[in-house]
Amino acid sequence: MKDSLGNNVTKTLATTAVAGATAVLFITTAVSGNSLGGFAAYLPILILVTSSLSVASIWFFGRPRKSDSASLKKLQQLEARISELETRISNAEIVENFENRLAEKEIKARTQQNSSYSQMESHLESHLES
Repeated sequence: MKDSLGNNVTKTLATTAVAGATAVLFITTAVSGNSLGGFAAYLPILILVTSSLSVASIWFFGRPRKSDSASLKKLQQLEARISELETRISNAEIVENFENRLAEKEIKARTQQNSSYSQMESHLESHLES
């Protein structure tokens, strides 16, 4: 994954803070070297090692995380399935609307047919009676 500008700026600022602390420690060691005793000879090496480890940790652990490809793949599968289900629901609604309209037309046609049969029947009865 690519580092973002904000991530690089943050890591650069952290590295600058470590470098500043390192410089302060070196200056402190140089100024008070005699009063620290025999341990003062090892301080510059310890300061360099800890500063180097700090900077390496900042840049290594500060890198962007790779997305979990299995979770990403599962998410994409779920999104595809949801899209498919939404399409199927939409199609089912269209079919249902069509069936309702067809049923209404069928009812109207049968009602008209029944009323016309009734009219014909009553007309025939009136002709037969006369």
